[in-house]
Amino acid sequence: MEIMQQKINKDEIFPKEDACGAIRELYRSDHLTLAHVEITGDAKPHLHRKMEEIYYVTKGEGELVIGDQVLKIREGDLIPIPKNTYHQLRKTDSDLFEIIFVTYPAFTMKDVYFEDEKIKK
Repeated sequence: MEIMQQKINKDEIFPKEDACGAIRELYRSDHLTLAHVEITGDAKPHLHRKMEEIYYVTKGEGELVIGDQVLKIREGDLIPIPKNTYHQLRKTDSDLFEIIFVTYPAFTMKDVYFEDEKIKK
């Protein structure tokens, strides 16, 4: 059986506007999501009960608030974010700030809990 390989180019995917920027979902399966984000502002602090995330900075620099830490992050940095951990991306200058993120399992808004909302345990 021959497998047809798929090629994906981020510039051919129309971005969706989000609280922290322009998101292009590059790949999704039942198990994970991979997306590119151009950060244009500050995301709202949030956590995920089921999803783990990995951020990889592809351009620029900014900050990642994770738990009680503020990490200065820049191109080439990879940051794993455990589930049940509040986190927030911040753009710190006017240059481009872009990341690739992976979620496991696949991303769903049903698993996004903002810090200012009451979380049911």
